[in-house]
Amino acid sequence: MASQQGVKRLTREYKMIKENPPPYITAVPHEDYILLWHYVITGPPDTPYEGGQYHGTLLFPSEYPFKPPAIKMITPNGRFKENTRLCLSMSDFHPDTWNPSWSVATILTGLLSFMTGDEQTSGSINTGDAQKRLLARKSKAYNAKSNSAFQLMFPELVKKNLEDIELSKQIEESKEKDNRKYNYDKLEKEKAVSLDQIEDPEDRIRAELLSKQDKDQLASNSGRSGIMSWSFFILAIVLVICCLR
Repeated sequence: MASQQGVKRLTREYKMIKENPPPYITAVPHEDYILLWHYVITGPPDTPYEGGQYHGTLLFPSEYPFKPPAIKMITPNGRFKENTRLCLSMSDFHPDTWNPSWSVATILTGLLSFMTGDEQTSGSINTGDAQKRLLARKSKAYNAKSNSAFQLMFPELVKKNLEDIELSKQIEESKEKDNRKYNYDKLEKEKAVSLDQIEDPEDRIRAELLSKQDKDQLASNSGRSGIMSWSFFILAIVLVICCLR
């Protein structure tokens, strides 16, 4: 149970962090247990974490502010082990270096600074930047769909995450559609050149019939199936030309 002093201190800090949140940081206490805080760090620009959304917890001791909290990160991130206490100068691993004047904002700002560095400590892991970027891209979906604590503490962010995921999906589908159209137009141009190379009228008619069949199939299919169909058509044209020789 939190001491009266600890409750007053954390209540005041919550008010301060709501009014003046540190850059890239959101933090709220659990409504039924003020010693347990949930935070969200947004990956800063020009880092491997850019655009990522990292959820974790601060568990304060009843002696706060005279003793430091336990710090964990829940969202897979490539820098820290998930759900593992982190050994930092402002965590419960080092009560000897703790300063009672430090606040929730101070702790999370320090965590963000350490996260974007490359120092190793207990609870940290080694991954490349590519892996960190991949996890950053997946972080919102993880939090919104697989992270029950995040869903409970940040329902508005869950809603926004799902909207962002749907928008990204629509953008990707639009790009894929544009790519299919580009490939189709390119194949049509190549097909016209191939037909012009056939001199025999009967062979040309047969090739045009194959072309029409292929066009119909391309119109009803997408992606690989369309491209594979066109490959068979090219093979047929090559065989016809070889027969003419």
